[in-house]
Amino acid sequence: MPRQRTPTYLYFVLIISLAFLGSQLLMSLLMKTSDILDEIDIFHSLTTGGQSDQPLDSGARDKHQFDDANKHCSPGSFQLNNDGICHPMLTCKDIQDNVNAIQHIGGGAVKQVYLARWKKYQVILSNLSHPSFTDDFLYGAEMLQQFQPNPFVTRLLGFCLSIPAIVTEYHSFGSLENINSILKEKDEDNVVTRFKLCLDYVKIINFLHSSPTGTHVMCDSNDLTKTLSQFLVTSDLHLVINDLDALPVVDSSKGSSIKCGHREIVGDFVAPEQLWPYSGVEFNDAQMPGYDEKTDIWKIPAVVDYLLGEDVHGDVVRFNLFKLHQKCSIKDPTLRPTAAEVLKGYLDVQQTLKL
Repeated sequence: MPRQRTPTYLYFVLIISLAFLGSQLLMSLLMKTSDILDEIDIFHSLTTGGQSDQPLDSGARDKHQFDDANKHCSPGSFQLNNDGICHPMLTCKDIQDNVNAIQHIGGGAVKQVYLARWKKYQVILSNLSHPSFTDDFLYGAEMLQQFQPNPFVTRLLGFCLSIPAIVTEYHSFGSLENINSILKEKDEDNVVTRFKLCLDYVKIINFLHSSPTGTHVMCDSNDLTKTLSQFLVTSDLHLVINDLDALPVVDSSKGSSIKCGHREIVGDFVAPEQLWPYSGVEFNDAQMPGYDEKTDIWKIPAVVDYLLGEDVHGDVVRFNLFKLHQKCSIKDPTLRPTAAEVLKGYLDVQQTLKL
């Protein structure tokens, strides 16, 4: 019996049906993305009063608040808690006689850190851990002094080279390691606040790479936890860099390079150029090649991924940062973007998503 041919119109019906189902699936995906963006927009309205924000430039974060907090104080003085009282920088005598350690809160090879009291204020007192690290300790004090005043750097209140000791402003939230519990405590665990922290982090990297004292590389950053510990969270949920004793200067335009210590660095968090490149050969610091500030660029995607958290809204930000982060993760450091280029990309995302 001859095989019957399927009527042509049935093929058209099938094609139209498949096209309809495909369009429905596409519309569903678009609506899901739109819903997420709408929720981000709601967060934006709640946090800004519905007003449109213009992206901040690399040095404008909290500039007005920072200026207001310091405009009444002359160079070489400071105020705490925005109380309007200007104090001269603490001297060796001030530190020895009036800064009293209350509680040991941390430390490492270079320094021991204490919560302390000076007059009515809580402050941070840092003492040298061991004489063999005196140069590192004094370098950190010098960097703090040179970077003052700056909204990206913890405030220096005084130092004494003969003790030696450094006194800095106290931030009750502590380091960036605690960010998840901090945001829950402040009821600020949303994509807007988390992206603000990411932007602060990138701005600080850009500041270090373009500071008046040269291009500084963050060497205390061999893993995520150590990197987060270098930053403090302020009461208004911004970041300041706190640990400055391992910020060597590099000038790649002159072919100079640095190495972060004299021991072998391992792990998948650090940049590829920081790893011992000679397989099967025992590590030898004299043969280890140097590197530059592009090691900091490599680490940006991992730090930001952590800061964005697990909320679904963070995935929208990740999607918008994907191509930029791909460039940050190029194995050849010369092909990675500069910190300024990364910052521009973040500001573009801030504007696109109205964060």
